[in-house]
Amino acid sequence: MAEQFSAVGVTPDRLVVQVGGGALASACIAGLQDAVALGVLERMPVVDTVQTTGAAPLARAHAAVEAAGGDVDEAARHRSRFMWPWEVRPESVAHGILDDETYDWVAVERGMVATGGTVVVVDDARLVEANNLARTATAIDVDSTGSAGLAGLLVLRDAGRVDENEAVALIFSGVRR
Repeated sequence: MAEQFSAVGVTPDRLVVQVGGGALASACIAGLQDAVALGVLERMPVVDTVQTTGAAPLARAHAAVEAAGGDVDEAARHRSRFMWPWEVRPESVAHGILDDETYDWVAVERGMVATGGTVVVVDDARLVEANNLARTATAIDVDSTGSAGLAGLLVLRDAGRVDENEAVALIFSGVRR
């Protein structure tokens, strides 16, 4: 991803990425950090993550970290006060991000805190809207899980948190079945 951005001379201002267990987001953060360290990208983008109203353990943990003054190290030492499984089995059209916990939450949280990012929680109506937009605007037959980042971007734009001139990176993953 970083090499493609570099090839077209763009450093994204923001990455909005869907999160279940957190492996995709933590890998993106690590890769982008490496790209900055190697000079492939000028700077880290703001990293925002997206979860569903059905399952948002990272959102809960992020709010708790913010309430604790943003100390991710302290949160990591007291994991059970910040990250725990959902109490009720969730449902969502974005079923691929309904993990019971965000297992890579510390790495993802560090990336969000370091870049000024946040967690966006989206409902199924917005997930369906984003998926329809993604499939209509591209030739990608992405599923609702894979276009959840776009749903998060729409929510961020509605809230005035993303300027229309920002270069935003999204990842479309997963094919409708």
